[in-house]
Amino acid sequence: MKTHSPRILFVCTEDWFFYSHFLPLIKAAKMIEGSYVMLATTTGSRHEDIERLGVEIISLDFDRASMGLLSAGRLTGRLFRLFQREKPDLVHFISLKPMILGGLAAIRIAQQSATVYHLTGQGLFTVSTNSRHQKMRAMFLWLLTRFLRQPQSWLLLENPDDGEMLGAYGNVPENRTTILGGAGVDADHFSAQPTPQNEPVRLAFVGRLVWSKGIDVLIEAMDMVKAEGGTVQLDLYGERDEENPRSVTKSQLSKWNGRDDVHWHGRSENIIEVWQRADIAVVPSRGGEGMPRSMLEAASCARPLIVTDVPGCRHFIGDEGQEGIVVPPQDPAALAKAIVRLVDSRELREKMAKAARLRVLGGYTEQHVIGAVADVYGKLLAK
Repeated sequence: MKTHSPRILFVCTEDWFFYSHFLPLIKAAKMIEGSYVMLATTTGSRHEDIERLGVEIISLDFDRASMGLLSAGRLTGRLFRLFQREKPDLVHFISLKPMILGGLAAIRIAQQSATVYHLTGQGLFTVSTNSRHQKMRAMFLWLLTRFLRQPQSWLLLENPDDGEMLGAYGNVPENRTTILGGAGVDADHFSAQPTPQNEPVRLAFVGRLVWSKGIDVLIEAMDMVKAEGGTVQLDLYGERDEENPRSVTKSQLSKWNGRDDVHWHGRSENIIEVWQRADIAVVPSRGGEGMPRSMLEAASCARPLIVTDVPGCRHFIGDEGQEGIVVPPQDPAALAKAIVRLVDSRELREKMAKAARLRVLGGYTEQHVIGAVADVYGKLLAK
């Protein structure tokens, strides 16, 4: 008897985001015998790279900058028509906007398709004090708990706090929830790097240049270190996010880059070289993270960490703080103190670096993520 070839559809806002974070998902989908894999996304610079991996790209403009009702309604309609046309056996929604609008579109096909809701953090909605953003966040999370009532649904999280937070808006089925080790890193590629011999010590930040990442808090901490007579250098790697309303302004970035102790390098295509040069990785996030990939890559390259006490970041650092130092968010004084502590002790940096690498190997590699996701796909498709 000829078996049915399962059709698996990913829905993600942008192709570069999928390519940089979620390639292990393709490998998980390919583990399902005979699977045909598709990706609906805003096409940009990475769609050809993804196609070469055997994935059909379906162009769909998500317009991240807009959350108006008219725009959302049109996109929901396009998603519904896409599901009708492609008849996927499983749809995997990645991040909040595809989850909510895609979930609304998927309600009418719930009996034909399994749905995976992959919460990768909440970004602006978590850290914004804007009342409209807070109301939208509450509505989105309430809707998500309703989508999860479908027996053919599954929730993927990147930290346990997001599950507890979601539970405040409705029932979250524990037997259909999986917590992943972030997006997973290739620990062979991001191998342990020799300890650099920098003098002065170099810090590095890798990520989008947006307000929620806390770069301004890090700069303020640098000022405090300098005021106390300390000497340290900071390298910033990343680009402004033009579609994010809280992106760092060009004038502010130019001002930072004009300092003698801060150097902005733009987007890096070789993250290993970043960590070969840097002594310490700093993740000063205000919140809204799932599990920062830049943190996992730095740890995999054996770099000690300074992170903030927010979901996703704090969960990577063990109870004993062996892999790095956890500081309160938006607290430049605490951040400065942590920087000085690591700058003053090469021995402590090396000890934490080794522990960070071991932490990655213990549950945050690509293979861990591929295995967990393939298991979810297998259970849903078996039904």
